[in-house]
Amino acid sequence: MKIVQFGLHHSPNTGDGIIAECMVHGIRSILPEAQVVTVDISGRSAAGDVTVQNRGRALRLLAAMPRPMRHAAVRVKLGRMLGRAEPAWRTALENADLALIGGGQIFSDADLNFPLKLGRLGRLLARAKVPAAIHGAGVSANWSRPGTALFKRLLECDLRRVGLRDAPSIAAWTAQMGGASPVPVDTPDPGLLAAECYGAGTAGETIGLCVTAPQILGYHADGAVTGTAGGGGAEAFFGRLALTLIARGHPVRMFCNGAEEDRAALAALKAAPTLAAARRAGTLSFASPPALPSELAAIVRGCRAIIAHRLHACIIGYSYERCVIGLGWDRKVESFFEAAGLTHAFVGRADAAPADVAAVLETALASGIDGARHAQMLRGAREALAAALSEVAPLTPPRQSPPAGASPAKT
Repeated sequence: MKIVQFGLHHSPNTGDGIIAECMVHGIRSILPEAQVVTVDISGRSAAGDVTVQNRGRALRLLAAMPRPMRHAAVRVKLGRMLGRAEPAWRTALENADLALIGGGQIFSDADLNFPLKLGRLGRLLARAKVPAAIHGAGVSANWSRPGTALFKRLLECDLRRVGLRDAPSIAAWTAQMGGASPVPVDTPDPGLLAAECYGAGTAGETIGLCVTAPQILGYHADGAVTGTAGGGGAEAFFGRLALTLIARGHPVRMFCNGAEEDRAALAALKAAPTLAAARRAGTLSFASPPALPSELAAIVRGCRAIIAHRLHACIIGYSYERCVIGLGWDRKVESFFEAAGLTHAFVGRADAAPADVAAVLETALASGIDGARHAQMLRGAREALAAALSEVAPLTPPRQSPPAGASPAKT
């Protein structure tokens, strides 16, 4: 049995890599005899590969262009990348039994980025006659007309299952893709398997504060971005939030998921004079930006609680049964907190003050994580992956989770 997993294995945002590695880990634990081949749909072959130089500047330039001009520029740039990547994709699909596509918010049309990638993949799958399943993916309600046409190329292949990670994704898929696809099914995020994939770890006393660049949140947001009312950049919100938490007796560790813009925001905070005293006192520390998904998992599991806009910082924390506070910017974050029964731990207002977030954190710490709900969520993630694999491989009931500390999936 050969399974090709198309995801974002080597994304600089290591949260994307967490999804991909957890999916590979799950496949190998359910089908240990399977050959698993991984493909990064952004054309990266290893961690650290850069597909877009000066990404922040490129996004600013795109934002200044009319949409037709943006689409034309992206088609040229991505067309070259996909042309270079296509031979390796064709080789990976040779003699494959299943292509598993996902997860992440890959069905989002930000200037044709994912539509071009997945449209090319759909054509290759059709030519290779390889069955396919979408698993644990998110869908945004932002498809342009050309983006929709590109995404619909996946309907030209033998697409047997569409597993989407929340109700808004299912609604957006149904409205935009039309009735020709398999009926989408609710599929828990593969990142819920993070603790199983990367092994146990001991929590310290620090509150992990995940720093995300406000400009990147604004570029992709489909709702209010928590903490951005009044502007002022990362220091205005994350810096004040850190100092508020410290004043209330909570040591803080700032970190990021590794994306270029987030690294820059984290570096600026590290150099901020307003935070120097807290650093000297040892109540504020900074984690090195992760280069690998396993490094992000290690940062998160070492914290007592996590506060983040980034969905997968929250999902990793939840997998490790850490208290998690979600900050709004995209419906996918709110949807996860609803699914986990943690709506009380989600802060979605753009004008939320640091004191508001601190109060929600303290309430959540007092409430803890519902153990039964947590076990149900993780079990659901494994069962959903087994269901996707069963499209081509009759399965016995899913194996029990491997013991904590098992080696993570290698990609």
